[in-house]
Amino acid sequence: MSVIYQSKIVEIGASCQEMLEAGMLIIFHENVPAELKDIAAVHQENNWHGEVHVGDKVYLGEQVYTVKKVGNKVNETLHALGHCTIKFEDDGTDLPGNLEVEGATLPILEEGKIIKFESK
Repeated sequence: MSVIYQSKIVEIGASCQEMLEAGMLIIFHENVPAELKDIAAVHQENNWHGEVHVGDKVYLGEQVYTVKKVGNKVNETLHALGHCTIKFEDDGTDLPGNLEVEGATLPILEEGKIIKFESK
């Protein structure tokens, strides 16, 4: 496996945990629009070394997830804004910016934790 992207969480929006409990995590790099900062996990901007595909791994702190679905805008918004919505359960919606993952538990979000994407 090779690292596609790695960054550190620098801020967690006040409503981010509520969104997580609803089965989704919204991420943005530090240029997040002000109106979305409250619901996002903000991470440091870094360079991308590829695209995310089904079967790749996503690391959120100590938890590891396998990518199950990649919306058709996910790679574009990740590269431009560090943004996507990571969904932890299949609710039947396939939105262009959603990255659906599978894993045992929801992540524990804290500033300083690492976000990492690895190719399969």
